[in-house]
Formats: sequence, structure tokens, C-alpha cells
Amino acid sequence: MLGELARSLKPRGVLFSSNPRGSNQEGLSDERYGCYFDYETWRDYTTAAGFVEVAHYYRPPGLARHEQHWLASVWRKA
Repeated sequence: MLGELARSLKPRGVLFSSNPRGSNQEGLSDERYGCYFDYETWRDYTTAAGFVEVAHYYRPPGLARHEQHWLASVWRKA
């Protein structure tokens, strides 16, 4: 899917993602399917698809890291 996104973007196009953060598991959670990746795994997937990282951060801001359940990242098409 990430490869298709990269191919569909214009040169130097941008991808923003906000993913639930976790220990690299996938599955249903309250009727919602999710991929709960840590930053390193998500970075590996996006760079393999042809993206270069611009920035990443954890949400919501102002909380301890273990309470920041979302990984937000910005990527540019290589």
C-alpha cells in the first residue's frame, strides 16, 4: 500500500501519517483494525516504499511518552 501511495504522488510529494503506536502487532481493537508499529518498524516500511523522513513526533503533546499512543510522521517522496 505504501508503494502505491509513493507512486501516486507527484515528485517530492508529501505523506502525513498518524498511526497508533505499539509493539509491531496488527489486529482488531474495538471493531477497528490497526497496525501498531513502533517508530523503527514504521520508518523501515516507509523508506522501503520510497519515502524520506521529514519529521516525526508523538501525540498527544505534553504527556509522558508511555501515554503518547500515537506516532505522527511526515515523509517526502524520494
